[in-house]
Amino acid sequence: MPLKALIAATLALISLAAPTPTHAENTFSFTVLEIPDIQRGAGLAIVMRTPSGKTWLYDTGSAYPMALSSDGWQGNFNAGRDLIAPLLKEQGVTSIDGIFISHAHYDHFGGLIWLKDHLKIEKLIDCGYIFRSGNEDDYRGTNRSELDHYTELREEFQARGALLTATAGQVLDLDPDLKIEVIAPPKTYFDDPKINTRQKNDTPSHFLVNANSLALRIQFGDIVFLLPGDIQTEDIEASLMPFVDPAKLKCHILVAPGHGIHPIPPAFGEATHPEISIASVFPRYARGIKSTAALKALGAKPYITGLHGTVQVVTDGKTYQVTTERDDTSISQ
Repeated sequence: MPLKALIAATLALISLAAPTPTHAENTFSFTVLEIPDIQRGAGLAIVMRTPSGKTWLYDTGSAYPMALSSDGWQGNFNAGRDLIAPLLKEQGVTSIDGIFISHAHYDHFGGLIWLKDHLKIEKLIDCGYIFRSGNEDDYRGTNRSELDHYTELREEFQARGALLTATAGQVLDLDPDLKIEVIAPPKTYFDDPKINTRQKNDTPSHFLVNANSLALRIQFGDIVFLLPGDIQTEDIEASLMPFVDPAKLKCHILVAPGHGIHPIPPAFGEATHPEISIASVFPRYARGIKSTAALKALGAKPYITGLHGTVQVVTDGKTYQVTTERDDTSISQ
């Protein structure tokens, strides 16, 4: 089946088979959307709704500009247009209070390219990290234009006074219902490309952009969510763990770092000790991701979008409930 038809069929199945994530009064809803497989990246888009009526996004899912495509996007797919906007419309949301972008890769900020021109976005929040190198080899495997494109986007928000740069140690006073703490990166950023320990095909541009993901600790009542972005095993061990107070990593709900693809370092697992984890990853990767065993060993219940579909957590601040589009018992055994 051609890729365009496959994406269309996948989107149709998602819309027909699954109930639309909802938002109940006096609760905080945290929805991790399933991103269809367009043969690139992995994708992450999280929609958060608070009792005061505010809407926040952490990343905006995949979208890869492609001039030769009939609508300008690889696979005729843009997560902002095809997933986020329809969900917000069904929930009666006409503007977005803020979008947190973890880092400058298209599978995390691609949806923003469409959203910024079609919905009012009050604020863009990121860590301000920009990779620079005079060595072209440092960009191998990473499209420099991807990084430049994100820089252009943030400059648009900066020009209208709607850009907030946040680094470790800041508590963001954005929503009366939430305590939002920035866990990483530091103001000086992580700058060691880990040449001797990272995967050989992982260039400095790709590795360091991931390493400097905007990592957040979000608390609603007693319930804590940890969103570490795409930081990988090597930098969790050598950079994040020595830098962050382990108490700040303890959480109830963990969004698996790096889509859950990489192993979870034991110290990070013990520090976070989540009750549930959510990995945003395509079905073709879902059963082979390396974080699942370690998280299950800690007693966490793993959810994977490629198996369970969109995953929603709704909490009143004391307890929480998880709902999924699909059941998958294979990873719970």
